[in-house]
Order: sequence, then C-alpha cells, then structure tokens
Amino acid sequence: MTYNSRKSILLICSMLILLLASCSDSMAPVYAGTTVQIFETEKLSELQKEFERYNYDLEQLQDGVPPLILQSFPQGLAKLSSSKKKQVFFQTLLPMVLLANEEIKRQRQLLIKLDEASRLNGSAFSDSDLHLLKTLAKRYGVKMSQHNPRKTLDALLVRIDIIPTDLALAQAANESAYGTSRFSLLANNLFGEWTFTPGTGIVPEGRPEGEIYEVRRFNSLLDSVRSYQRNLNTHSAYRPFRKLRAEARSSQQELRGKELANGLLRYSTRR
Repeated sequence: MTYNSRKSILLICSMLILLLASCSDSMAPVYAGTTVQIFETEKLSELQKEFERYNYDLEQLQDGVPPLILQSFPQGLAKLSSSKKKQVFFQTLLPMVLLANEEIKRQRQLLIKLDEASRLNGSAFSDSDLHLLKTLAKRYGVKMSQHNPRKTLDALLVRIDIIPTDLALAQAANESAYGTSRFSLLANNLFGEWTFTPGTGIVPEGRPEGEIYEVRRFNSLLDSVRSYQRNLNTHSAYRPFRKLRAEARSSQQELRGKELANGLLRYSTRR
C-alpha cells in the first residue's frame, strides 16, 4: 500500500465515520422483508428506484438498511458526477458489508458462548464443541489442537471477527475506483484480490513476464466482500491488523477502521 493509497483510505474512513455514525458494529441490516433480495440490473435508474422503494438514504441510516444485494454494478456508474457516483457506490455496498459482518458475528458468538461455557465447566469440551472448533479451524486456517482445544479457541477468537464497516467501504472505494474499475465491472472484484490458478481470472495489463497471477473473478459483489473479509482474517500478512483488532476488543474499545488501517500496510505489492 503506497503512502497515497493509505492516505486515501484514511480520508475515506474519516468521511465514513461521520456518515455511519448511526450504523454501529452491533447494528444488523434492518430487513424490510423476511429474506435478502438479490437484485440484478444493468440500468442505474432501476437501482435508484429500488433505493427509493426502500426509502434508503445514507443520511437517514437510523431508519435502517435494506436487505438489497446487488449482483454486479451497472455499467453507467462512471458517467455520474463524482459525488453521485460515491453515493450510489456506498449505498450499494453498505448492505453487503453489514450482511457479511453479520455472518461473521454469528460464528464469533458461537465461540464466545463456547468459551464462557467451557470456563464455567472447567474447560471441558464436548464432542459437538470439538466438531465446531475443527470446522471453524479448517475454514480459518488455524491448526486444530486435540490436546489443547482452548488454544484453538483462543486463536479462532482472534481471527473470527468483523471488518469495520468504514474500513471495508474505504478499501473497496480505493481499490475499485468507486466501482468503475475494469476488474470491478468485469470480475466483481472490489478489493484487487489475485488468483494463482491460470484461466480462472483476468490477466492484468502490464503483468511481468513469467508471472501467473490473475485478478480473481467473483460471481457477485457479495462474494468479493466475503472473500476480502476472509483474506484479512486469515492471511499471514495481516497479523498486525488482527493484533490491533484483538487489542481493541480486550480493552473494550469500538473497532474503528481509521485505527485498524495501520495494520494493513502490506495489503498490496506497492506497500
């Protein structure tokens, strides 16, 4: 991550802190229906009509965020004015970031309950407890310790936690040029993630000879958000980020993207 990239993310985070003041870590999307709505359109006008149908306004987040999951960005986003483009971008992504964080929070809550119960029972883990730990350990790249499940549980609690909403939105804005980059439009890739399986992504222009990496394709924008979260929660390069987050948790501080961004200096090859 370059100095300018990091500066851009911090500036966006600062703006979003004010914008999301009524949208705390504990706030889930306020669903207008019983299920999440998957929405796909190539027309910006149809997307904006959906926002209006839900009375969805970034200035009125206390009224709730709709369960609107957009499959891909409309092509006309780049033609909008800068302020309008940013508004549509953040409106589109906010429900997905909240939903993906809710999924992580449910997993974390299971671990917290298991932690509390095991301490109450003298660190005794049932077979079902061990199965849960094993399943999550495999998913989050933690080595399962059969002899010391407490060690596995502690390691998972560091990894299984949300990515602050302002940080996720700021990085997506920076990496995807507010949803207008080639990779965000052709591959639903909002965070510049790579794949090393030839033929499964998009070859970036100017890739050095001999390199095989490609920009990863995602079936949907939500898949890109989920993958980004898992990347920050598992990759060894982001241990500083997870350490800062765990320290904030242990001191009962609110997770703020502006502070946690300091743990992401290795996010890109540009440092």
